[in-house]
This record gives sequence, structure tokens and C-alpha cells, in this order.
Amino acid sequence: LKDAIFKSCDLSMADFRNSSALGIEIRHCRAQGADFRGASFMNMITTRTWFCSAYITNTNLSYANFSKVVLEKCELWENRWIGAQVLGATFSGSDLSGGEFSTFDWRAANFTHCDLTNSELGDLDIRGVDLQGVKLDNYQASLL
Repeated sequence: LKDAIFKSCDLSMADFRNSSALGIEIRHCRAQGADFRGASFMNMITTRTWFCSAYITNTNLSYANFSKVVLEKCELWENRWIGAQVLGATFSGSDLSGGEFSTFDWRAANFTHCDLTNSELGDLDIRGVDLQGVKLDNYQASLL
């Protein structure tokens, strides 16, 4: 699935497990319940050096499974993440702005240095989540 492009598709319950998905684009899609476990969005340069590339935007990812997925510094804006499974996932440095995060376990994944501006943060409890470098807007900060 390297560099694959999905626009305005119904990917509900799609099985992306263990796929090589570097550079994938999923835009304006329905992907409720899609399974991304084991999918790789990264290009390994050395064992300690890599970069990720994925563009998943304006997509309904409700109840999708991203357990242990690495999506660092990716474009993941304006998605619905209701009930998405993110245990052990890393989103560090990604743009998650404009997202909807209800019924979402913020403690289960790494969100450091993410852009969360204009997002509905649901039950985010700042006492239990590392928000180092996270970008929030003034309204969000006033609610936390």
C-alpha cells in the first residue's frame, strides 16, 4: 500500500494489518473499525533513524485499531477518533488538529509535541497524560 491514495472511500472494517503503508493517503473516507495493527508508515534508514509518512485527514476513524502503530510527524487532522484503540501507539509530532476525541484513552499512547488545536478533547485529564510540546488553543487551555 506504499503511496496508495484513498479519497471518499468506504474503508469501514478494512484490514490494513501488517501492511507497508509509507506515504498512504486516506482523505474524506469512512474507516470505522478499520484495523491498522502492525501497519508500517515508516521508512527505516538505520535502526535508530527513521521517518514516517501518512496523510489521514477528514476521515471517520471511530473504533479503528491503531494499537502499537507509529505515526510520528504525520498529517492526521480533522478526523473522528471516537472509541479508537491506540494502546502503545506513537503519534508524537503529528498534526491532530480539528479532531474529535470522545470515548478515547489519552493515557494509552504517546501524543507529545502534537498539534491538538481546534480539537474536541473529550475526557483528556492533564494529570495522567504527558503533554510535553503539545499545541492547544486558548479555549482548550481554559477547559483543562
